[in-house]
Amino acid sequence: MPSDDFNPLRLQTRCARVQEPVNSATRPLVPPLSLGVVGVVSDLEQIDALYEGRAEGLIYARDGHAEAERFARKIASLEGAEAAWATGSGMAAEAAVFLAALSGGDHVALAEGLYGKTIRLVRDQLTRFGVSYDLFDPTHPKSLEQVLTPATKLVFVETISNPLLRVADIPGLAALTRPRGIALAVDHTFGPLLGRPLTWGADLVIHSATKLIGGHSDLTLGVVAGSRGWIDRIAPVVTTFGLSAAPMDCWLASRGLATLALRVERACANALILARRLQTHPQVRAVHYPGLESHPDHQRACTLLSGFGAMVTLDVGGRPQADHVIRRLAGRIPFAPSLGDTATTLSHPATTSHRGLRPEDWARQGIHPGLIRLSIGLEAVDDLTAELNAALDGLEAVPLPPSP
Repeated sequence: MPSDDFNPLRLQTRCARVQEPVNSATRPLVPPLSLGVVGVVSDLEQIDALYEGRAEGLIYARDGHAEAERFARKIASLEGAEAAWATGSGMAAEAAVFLAALSGGDHVALAEGLYGKTIRLVRDQLTRFGVSYDLFDPTHPKSLEQVLTPATKLVFVETISNPLLRVADIPGLAALTRPRGIALAVDHTFGPLLGRPLTWGADLVIHSATKLIGGHSDLTLGVVAGSRGWIDRIAPVVTTFGLSAAPMDCWLASRGLATLALRVERACANALILARRLQTHPQVRAVHYPGLESHPDHQRACTLLSGFGAMVTLDVGGRPQADHVIRRLAGRIPFAPSLGDTATTLSHPATTSHRGLRPEDWARQGIHPGLIRLSIGLEAVDDLTAELNAALDGLEAVPLPPSP
C-alpha cells in the first residue's frame, strides 16, 4: 500500500482544508464558474487596501464577486452605461433604486400599468417611511407634468407595460425630468436589445434578468445600469440591505447573454406572426401587441424599438373563457407566471402579476380576468398557431359570468 509519510496531517484535516488551484499554462475558452464567496487575505495591509479601494479582489460575496462583476460589465456594455450592478432579483434591483433615490418626505411618480409588486412596494412599504406617490400615463407626458411636485425625486416607468403592452414615451418623459433634475428610471425587462433607454434620456435602466436575459427559467437575478455616480449610490444599498446576486445565477445569466440576440429576434418574429393570426380568430375579442397597427402605441413602437417584443396578450372575454383556454393548452403551453423562456408559456395577470391590486386599479388600467398574456418562445410558429386555435375552439359555448 502507498505510504502517507509525506503528509503528516490527519484525515479529518485533509478533508476540511481547501485544495490549492490546479496550475495550467492555458486558460479556459469559457470563463469558469467561481462559487467562492469569501476571499483569503494575506495581511492587514491588504485588507486595508481592499476596503479603501486601492486594490481589487473578493472579500465577501455580498459586497461583490467575479461572476457579478462579469455579468454587470456585459449589461453596461449592452445598455451603453458607464456601470451596472447585479442584484438578487428584478424586484431587488427596483428596491435598490427606490432606496438610493428617495428619502422620507420625497415624492415618486409611478407609471400606470406597472408590475403589481412594484406598485405594492411603493404603496404598502415606502409610504410607511414618508414617501408619497402619484400615478401618471406614461404614453402622455403631460399627465406626468400634472403630478410633479418640488418633492419629486424619481419617475419610474416600464418600456413596455404588462399586460396591455403600452409603450412609454420615454423621450417625452425625459424632456420633463432632465431640466428639473429628477431621475428617470426605466424597467426594460420586456425590451432587452430592442432599444437603449439611456439614449432616450433615462438615467437608470433595470432588468429582471430572471426573464429574457437568463432565458431558461433557471435563475433569479436583477441588474441596474446607469452612470458611475448612480451605481456608486446604488451599490452600498444593495450590499447593506442584502439584495446581492448569487454567483451561480450571475454565471448562468452571462451564459444566457450569448444567445440573447438570437432568442429575442426569433421570439419577436413569432410573436408578430401569432398576433396577426390571432386577431382574426372569431373567439378573440382583442389582441394587444405593439406590432399591430390597431395598437394605440404602434407608431411609437416603430420609432423607438427595433422589434415589438415577445409578449402577446389576448382578451377572451371573462374568467371562464380564460380558464377554458388555459385548461385546453395544458401539456402544450404551460400556465407559468413568468416569461422569457425558450418555450412559450402563458400567464393570467388577474390572478398572478396583478393579483394584489385593487379593483379600481384594474378598472383604471383596463385589466380584467379575461386577459391571457403569452410569452412567445422559439417553437415553430405554425405549431403554436395550431395549438392556440385548438384551445380557442368551442369558446363560444362557455357562458360569461353574470354582470355585477
